Formats: sequence, C-alpha cells, structure tokens
Amino acid sequence: MTDDGAVPDQGPWPWSAGFRTLAAEHDYRVEEIDGKVPPGLRGTLYRNGSGRNDRGGQWFAHWFDGDGMISAVRFDDRGVHFCNRFIATQSFRDEEQAGEIVHRGFGKMRPAGILGGVVANAFRQPANVANTSIISEGGRLLALWEGGPPTALDPGTLDTRGIENFGGAMKAFSAHPKVDPDSGELFNFGIDYGAKTTLTPYRIVKGVVTRFQPVALPYPLMNHDFVLTKNHLVFCLGPILMRSLKFVLGFASFDGALHWEGAKPTLILLVPRDGRGKPRLIETDAFFQFHFANGYEEGGALVLDLARYPDFHTIGEALRSYWRSEWPVKGMAFMTRLTVDLATGKTSSRTFDSGSANEFPTINFDYTGKRHRYAYFASNPIARERGLQQQITRIDFDSGAVATHDFGADACVGEPTFVATGGAAEDDGVIVTQVFRTAERRTDIVGLDARDLAARPLFTARLKHHVPIQLHGCFVPERK
Repeated sequence: MTDDGAVPDQGPWPWSAGFRTLAAEHDYRVEEIDGKVPPGLRGTLYRNGSGRNDRGGQWFAHWFDGDGMISAVRFDDRGVHFCNRFIATQSFRDEEQAGEIVHRGFGKMRPAGILGGVVANAFRQPANVANTSIISEGGRLLALWEGGPPTALDPGTLDTRGIENFGGAMKAFSAHPKVDPDSGELFNFGIDYGAKTTLTPYRIVKGVVTRFQPVALPYPLMNHDFVLTKNHLVFCLGPILMRSLKFVLGFASFDGALHWEGAKPTLILLVPRDGRGKPRLIETDAFFQFHFANGYEEGGALVLDLARYPDFHTIGEALRSYWRSEWPVKGMAFMTRLTVDLATGKTSSRTFDSGSANEFPTINFDYTGKRHRYAYFASNPIARERGLQQQITRIDFDSGAVATHDFGADACVGEPTFVATGGAAEDDGVIVTQVFRTAERRTDIVGLDARDLAARPLFTARLKHHVPIQLHGCFVPERK
C-alpha cells in the first residue's frame, strides 16, 4: 500500500482485491457450474454496486463514491448467463472522458483548482453515481442512489436510458423501496437537505407517484432504510448528523461532514401509510442501523428486525477506508428484534446469537409487512476478529434456532437474495449470493437451499473474473 492512496497491485488484506475496479464489460454463458440450478429458479438476479473505485491511479475516498455497475445473472433452461454494464451517468461519462476525478462525491472532493479546494467544491452537490441498489418498476430497471432520483435502465441490454424523476415529482429517492405483496404498491422516501431537512415519503402505483407531505426533521441526519407495515412507514433515525454549513461551503465531503452524537436519542418515526394523519416520533436509546429485515404490527406492538450497530464509529471508518480496512468485528452490527408498544411508546429489544458482523438482512418478500419467521443475512464466526463476512446465516424467530453456511476464511459473501421457488412454506426457496474468492481473486454465484442452509450448495457458477464487491439487488422472475 502506498501512503498517497495510489492503487497497489495487492492491498493490505486478502479482501482488498475484491474492491478493485472491473473495467471490462462481459457478456457470456457460464461454463463451469458445480451442481444444478433448480428448475424453479428461472429469471434474472440484478445487482448494483461500485464497479469502478479509482480514477487516475487514485482510490476513491469512500466505497460509496464508485461508479455504478449492474451485474445480471440470468438463470434459464440452458444454464447461467452473466452480463455486466457500467451505468452511463453524467458523472461516469465526464470522468471517463477526463480520466480523472472531476465531480464531488459521497466522500471524494473535486481537485483543488487555482483558487483552492474549498472554492472547487463549494455549493456543488455530489454527483449521482447510481451505485447503491436496483429495482424493477414498470417493465424497466431503476438504479438507485440516495442523494437523487433513479436512473432508468433497459432490463435486457442494461443500457442506460437516463434520469427518471417521475415528471419532477421527486428529488432524493432512497435505496430500499418496499412493495406490498398484496396490493402491489411501492413505497419509498427521500431525504432533502436545505434550510430545513425533510423526509418525503412516496407511493408509486402503476407508474403514478403520490408524494406525501414532507416531514421536517429536527436536525440534518442520514438514513438509509425503512420498514413497511400494515398501517405505517417506520424509520429509525439514529443520531448520525451532518454539519450542513461545512458541507455546503466546500470544507468537507458529505461523509466528512457526518458525525455521531450519541447523547441524542434514536427517533422512531411513524408515518401513516395512507398519507393521512400526523407523523409520530418516539424516542429510544441511541443506535444506528443501515438495514432492516422486515417489520410488522401485532397485538398493539410494532416489531422491527434489524442489523443494529451501537454507533456509527466502526462502520463509518470501515466504509471510509474500505479497501485498506481490516473490517474489525468489534463495533459491528448484531441482528436485533426491537419491539415498540404503540400505546405507550416504550421499547424493548432482543439480540440473537447469530455470529458477528451481521448485515444485509433479507426475507421472503411475500412476507413484507407481515409476521415472518425467517431472516437471512451475511455474518462472521463469533471468534473472527476482522474481515468481510464469510457466512450466510438464517434465524428462525419462532424457535430462536440459527443455521449457517460457512464459505471459509478465504471467501467474502455478498447480500443474500431469497428467491421463492413455488412452494407453500415461507422458506421454500433458494438463497442466491455472490462469493468473492480471495485466493483466486474471482467471484462465484452460489445457490443455497433456504430450508437447509448448512447443506452443500445447490450450485456454484464460477465466473471467469471478479465482480467488485456489490451492495444491493433484486430478482426478477422469468416471464411465463
């Protein structure tokens, strides 16, 4: 590793190579497959993440700065097909042409000009790099990035169609929309910063957007995910605050302006999902979360399952130094069930014995907003002190039982995706994930039996190259 941040041949940790840029765009059938893809698994797994993490020989300042890249893994009767494409955002096109950083980002700053770095960055918003998640909506793909509207893509070719702001109805549109499995309604939110920081919920039905009344937040903060229940949109707003003036005037990046204020509470915000009635705020002890598994209402209580961090310090620094981080386990998240009494506002929590560094939780999406029994997520063995996650774990919330598939210390697992395969039970399905092999510096696509997670993989499709470690995705079933 070099002191100036130059991209080395090999990073300081085995998983560092997983963050290296994949400059090539591929399109091929995967020839090397161990096992068999189940006949019920037909469709395309789309994943999004930072495909380019450097420019001009310099690593980007933060993992979230990378240019968005979509990978598409298609499962059909002939086997497995892989394709990847960069999302042709304005930022990507500008920096490809220049061969260097020209835009402000989540953590990166524009290079100092003649008048200095502050002037070069003042009053400039971070560029939309469309690198965080992807959803299917109205027959197209929407690549998501927290600070702005989605970028539309063609689901077949992955070609970029352009920004989609639904006729000017939205600005920021977060990375974790929720779809009601019964009504088909899609809900999401965006946080907009200004003289007042506001959270605006959205509902989309057949391409038509309903913009709820913005909720004024007591201070500028960052939030990534939410929960949809029968009656509410639920947000847990941890005290990760932004020094707005420092950011706006160009003295710091968005990430550099964030700070943890643990003396403040975490605010549980309840927004009526019908768009009527006043929002409600409930205070609880400070914690931070990126991701929820699910949530539901039962017996006058709100039940939330989430990956809970004690604060933002450890995860914030790991994301900031990503390729050179040891990814320490201490201070990372544990799967936690948070219960809120809706009558009194009192909260209680239970943490599960599910290894360490629990992240990227998911469920069978047919149970979104309903009482669920199972959640799946990435984790590490409890004794491991550092490193990206090497396991996929399942919790049975009814019995408390935990099952794990351990890929070994030379593997880094990505977000698990549950794909239902036609059975009646909640866990009738396949867990599909990307696994980066640190020794080979290559990525596998792996399918696990959701009912028997610890068993031998149903299949392992071996790619010819690595896919830079990605964030979120979605599965789109094959049309029949």
